[in-house]
Amino acid sequence: MGNMKYVVGYSPDARGRSALQLGVVLARSLGAELDVVYVIKPQSPRLAAPRSNFEDLLQKQAVQWLEEAQHYVPAQVVARFHLRRANSAVSGLLELADAIDAGLIIVGGGNTGNWLWHSLGAVGNALLHRSRIPVALAPRKYSASHTIKQFDCAVSPDIDSINLVEEAIATQNRTGIPVRLVSLYEEGKDLDDTTYRSIIQDLVDQSAVKPINPQQLSIAVGAGTTIVEAVDSVHWNEDSVLMAGSSKLAQRGELFLSSTTAKIMTKLPIPLVVVPRDYHPGRKGSQQQPWTGSIPIIKQ
Repeated sequence: MGNMKYVVGYSPDARGRSALQLGVVLARSLGAELDVVYVIKPQSPRLAAPRSNFEDLLQKQAVQWLEEAQHYVPAQVVARFHLRRANSAVSGLLELADAIDAGLIIVGGGNTGNWLWHSLGAVGNALLHRSRIPVALAPRKYSASHTIKQFDCAVSPDIDSINLVEEAIATQNRTGIPVRLVSLYEEGKDLDDTTYRSIIQDLVDQSAVKPINPQQLSIAVGAGTTIVEAVDSVHWNEDSVLMAGSSKLAQRGELFLSSTTAKIMTKLPIPLVVVPRDYHPGRKGSQQQPWTGSIPIIKQ
C-alpha cells in the first residue's frame, strides 16, 4: 500500500505557511506525502469581461506562490504542488482530497480573533461542516522544527467517544507514538477526577482496536471552573497534536465542531485534528487504516 497522502491548503500568507509547516511536521513524523494546493476561484463576470489577461496574470502569480512554497519543504518530504480551479477554496480542497484518497486536510487558522493560538478562518469553518475526513488546524506561527512525540486525544465521558478512542489507539499502533487520552471537565459537577479516569478506562476496555503497547497509553484529567480553565490545567507538550471528535449534532460521517472543542481551541497551543463523527479506522472496509496510515493487523 502506498503512503498516506495529506492535502495542504496553501496561501501566500502566515496562515498558509503555518498549514504547510504543520504538513511538513506530520509528513516527516508519520511517513505521509503532501499534496499542496492553491485554489483559484473564478473571477466575477464583471471583472472578466471581455476575457482579459487578468486570469492569466492570476495564474502566473499563483504558480509563483507555489514555487516559493517549495522552499519550505525539506528534501526528505515527498510533496506535490497543485493549482486547482474551483468555486471556493473549500470545494477545491475537498475535490483534491477525494481524487487522491487523502487521509487528512491541513489548513491554517484565521488571522483575526482574540484567541491566543487558533482562530477559525472561513475556510477552516466551512471545512469543518463539509469534510468527511479528518481536518488538521495549525496554530499561529507553527514551526516545522517540531516532531510529533505524543498524540493527545480529547475524550468526553459520552459514549460517542468510542470511535475516537479506537482511532487514537489505531494511530498509536500505526505510528508507535504514545497516546494520552485527555478528559476536561468543569468543576462543580457531581463527577471528580477518579470518576472521569474510570469512565475513560471503560472506553479503552470497550475498544475494538487493542493497543499493541498498552504502556504507551495514558490518561490525563483536567478540571477548572470553565473548560477554558481546564485546558490551562493540563500540561501540553509542544511536540504533540490534539485529536478531538466532532459534535453529536453532526450528521453521520461528517464534521461539525462541538462547542467544547471550540472552547478548547481558544487556549490550545498545539495543532488540532478534528475527526468526523462515526469515523474510525475501518472506514474503507479495512480494519487497519487510521488517518495516519495503515496499521499492522493484530491477530487476536
